Amino acid sequence: MIYGFGISGKSIEKYLINKKCNYNIYDDYKKINHKKVISKKYLLNNINEFSYFIVSPSIKIEKNHFLYNLKKRTLIDLDFLYQEITSQKIIGVTGTEGKSSTCNYIGEILSKKYNTKIIGNFGNTILDKKNLNHYISKIDILIIELSSYQLDKLNFLKLDYALITNIFSDHLDYHKTHRNYIISKFRIQKFLNKNSKLFLSKKLFLKYKNFIKINKNKIILHDEITPSKRNLIYFFKELNFNSIKKLIYKFDPKIKIENIKPNNLKYRNQLIYNSNNLKIYNDSKCTNLNNAIYKNNLINSSRKILILGGRMKKQNFKYKFNITNTLVLFFGNDCDLFLNHLNFINSNYFKFIHLKNLINFIKLILVPNNSYNYILFSPGGESYDFYKDYLDRGRHFNDLIKKVLL
Repeated sequence: MIYGFGISGKSIEKYLINKKCNYNIYDDYKKINHKKVISKKYLLNNINEFSYFIVSPSIKIEKNHFLYNLKKRTLIDLDFLYQEITSQKIIGVTGTEGKSSTCNYIGEILSKKYNTKIIGNFGNTILDKKNLNHYISKIDILIIELSSYQLDKLNFLKLDYALITNIFSDHLDYHKTHRNYIISKFRIQKFLNKNSKLFLSKKLFLKYKNFIKINKNKIILHDEITPSKRNLIYFFKELNFNSIKKLIYKFDPKIKIENIKPNNLKYRNQLIYNSNNLKIYNDSKCTNLNNAIYKNNLINSSRKILILGGRMKKQNFKYKFNITNTLVLFFGNDCDLFLNHLNFINSNYFKFIHLKNLINFIKLILVPNNSYNYILFSPGGESYDFYKDYLDRGRHFNDLIKKVLL
C-alpha cells in the first residue's frame, strides 16, 4: 500500500508498476481520482493483506495510529532504492539548516571526477525511472539529503559516509520535543556500514555526545569555521567547509577543493541586488527562526533590514533572540508569534500581511535617503501560508524587488 500520494508516493507507484507489483493507494487528506485508491474502511478491514506500507515521510505514526503495530512492515521510498544499489557509494547528509547547500557543494566537487546524483529531501527522485537498473549503473555516487522525517522511518538504507551539518530546534509539531528531534537526527548512525564514517563538528560532538551510539573511531571531527561577516553568499560553504573538506579527502585524497567554488542554491543567500550603497539577499529557503537571526547577526552593519514571516513552525526556544541595530519587517498572519520570540535592542519593527505591501514600504524608505545598506529576506517561517513552496516565495520576492529597484 502506498500511503500518501505526494511526490514520493507517485514515484513509488511508477517503481511498483515497472516491477509489476500489485498495490493500492490511500491518502488521509487528498481526494484522488485513481482506480487504485481505497477507502480507510476498506484498508482497516483488509490491513493484513498488505505485505508493506510505503509511507510518505511526513506522516507521523504514533501509538494511536493504525500502522503503529505494523512498523516492521512500514517503509519509505529510500528503502526500495537501496535494494537497487550495486557498487555505488552513498553519502547521507542531515541537519537542521544547510543540508541542501552541503549536498550541492559535495556533489559539485565530486562531479569533477565522478558521476554524482543528489536525491532525497533535496527534491529529486530516481525511483520513477523506467530502466532504473541501467540508470543507476551509470552513477558512481549517490548523495542523499535526509530529513528527520525520513530518518524516523528508514529501515534498510546503508551509508558509506554520513554528515550532520547543525542542529537547531525544529519540526516540533512532528517530534513533540527537542530531544526527540535530536534523536531522529542522530539516528543516521544506525545506517552506517561497518567501515563508514560520521562527520560532525567538535561543537556538535561535545553538545550532543550523550546521543552518540557508535565507537569514536567511526567519527571524524572538525573545527567549525565562523562564517564571514562581509558576504553571506558562501555562508553554508564556510560554515560546513571543514566537514566537506574532510569528507572529500576521505573519499578521494587526490581531489583538490581549494580552487573549486560551488554555486549556491537558488534562494539560499542569493545576492539579487548589489550596488555601492545597497545589497539585497534572497534567502527564501530559510524556514528556521534561529538560523535567520544568526545570519542577520553576521551582517556587520547598523543600517540593515531583516524580513521575517511565513507560517511559524513549532520550535523550542528557551530564551528570546536579541535583534540589534535592525529594522525588522514582518509579513503574514503569524507576525505576533514571531514577535513573541524576539527582544529588540536599538531596533524597530513594522507588520504587514502581504509581502507586496512590505516591499512597497521598503521603496518608500529607500528612495528619500537610502539610509539602509543591507536587506536580508530570510523569513524563518514556512512558505505554505501564501505560497506553494520556498521557491514560489523566492520568485515572488525577486519579482517584487525588480519592480521597485531594477
